[in-house]
Amino acid sequence: MNTVGEKIRQLRLLAGLSQENIADEIGMSHGNFGKIERGEIDINTQHLFAVAKALKVDVIDLFDFNNSNSVRDTKNKFGFATKADIEKLTESLNLLSKAIESIRVQVQPSNKKIPTSKAKIKKK
Repeated sequence: MNTVGEKIRQLRLLAGLSQENIADEIGMSHGNFGKIERGEIDINTQHLFAVAKALKVDVIDLFDFNNSNSVRDTKNKFGFATKADIEKLTESLNLLSKAIESIRVQVQPSNKKIPTSKAKIKKK
């Protein structure tokens, strides 16, 4: 991530908002907001604070330092899922893995020969 505009776009998409939503909320034309996201024009301080407020983040979160994710983890979010969601998913995958292994053991062919149609089957 190289520009403030790219970071704004990333956070806007994560929030599920359109360019028009944000532009209208901060009192900017849709075209100019798009230019900010594309890095064609710089955003002024007033609009920077307004965008941060609209995205419900701190202004510092709009900057990318050392190409690392500077968004604070205030809600323990990783992408679109919360930390609790990831933990539940991990637990579910572990249970699924155990169930598959159990089925695999039950279905594995045994060393016993299966009678063919030519062989006589003994009745007990």
